Amino acid sequence: MNRKKLLLILTMSTLVSLIGLLPLYGGDDTRIGTAGGAQVQVPVGGRSIAMAGANVAEVQGLEALYWNPAGLDGLTLKAAGTFSTMKIFNDINVNYIGLAFDMGRLGALGFSLKAFDFGEIPVTTTQDMDGLSGQTFSPTFATTGLTYSKRLTDAISVGFTGKLILERIPGANASATAFDMGIQYEGLGGIENVSMGLAVKNIGTKLQYTGSAFLGQAQDAGSPITDFRDIPTAKHNLPATVEFGLAYRYNIAESSTLTAAGNFLNENFGQDAFKFGVEYGYSDIVALRGGYLMNAGVDSEDQLYSFTVGLGLHTSVGGTSLAFDYAYRDSQYFDGNNMFQLTIGF
Repeated sequence: MNRKKLLLILTMSTLVSLIGLLPLYGGDDTRIGTAGGAQVQVPVGGRSIAMAGANVAEVQGLEALYWNPAGLDGLTLKAAGTFSTMKIFNDINVNYIGLAFDMGRLGALGFSLKAFDFGEIPVTTTQDMDGLSGQTFSPTFATTGLTYSKRLTDAISVGFTGKLILERIPGANASATAFDMGIQYEGLGGIENVSMGLAVKNIGTKLQYTGSAFLGQAQDAGSPITDFRDIPTAKHNLPATVEFGLAYRYNIAESSTLTAAGNFLNENFGQDAFKFGVEYGYSDIVALRGGYLMNAGVDSEDQLYSFTVGLGLHTSVGGTSLAFDYAYRDSQYFDGNNMFQLTIGF
């Protein structure tokens, strides 16, 4: 058995095993909102968000860092970087940077950092409940990732991501580690331009807060000494997901393509979801995108997010690739989300 076949068998076996284990931790409606590290579920990537995240099967290059690590080796440049910002609601912004490098036959390597900007929040205490002191603080919520992807054959790619999740406020902090695994198969069933993708994400340790904020004064019975002792805190599982998708790319004309994609998402702390997305591209210069997200068992008027649209522009200047992507995601209870993304490649 050659090396590529062995690696493929091991990868598929691991993915199938993980999928088999996830139902043991499967959630129901009563567990919604109880996961730790929910920041890992906030999406990034202008193209993918505009397609409602329905492109696990065919996502390539930098956007694969978040959606499906198997697609990173589809990078068409030697090196590339992407920078994006999105306001999710009120004054909370999500800033993201992703870097990727083509290592030739060795595959592709990527790094990502997603950080939240909460602005300045007034410090309140039991003595100053209105924050009149003028003191402020800003929480730190960030997820960093290191991704490796390798194309095993002309049709099959695999990828892995290791992540560190950090959360910190004055006097309290928490961290967890997790990993993602993914696979993509092009030419599914021998049909040209049909792709299949599978991504298992956020399998990792539990998140638990510690710090001086959880110290309380205590005194043993009969003892005159008062000291500080740790107050136990709960441990929370990360929101693990399994996502399966199919995609089809149709060549309308020599310079025009239409891509249709769909995903099924299973979460251990939320409802299952179906994602649908389309993209029309003209000559690798402009792309128009749209998508729809549907949560199983949730009425349309109760869904937080549903419709998405977006635009992509691409050009090359002196051997440098420049791309701008915009995505809009409507929101049921807040203003819609606007994402702006700039990608540079060499």
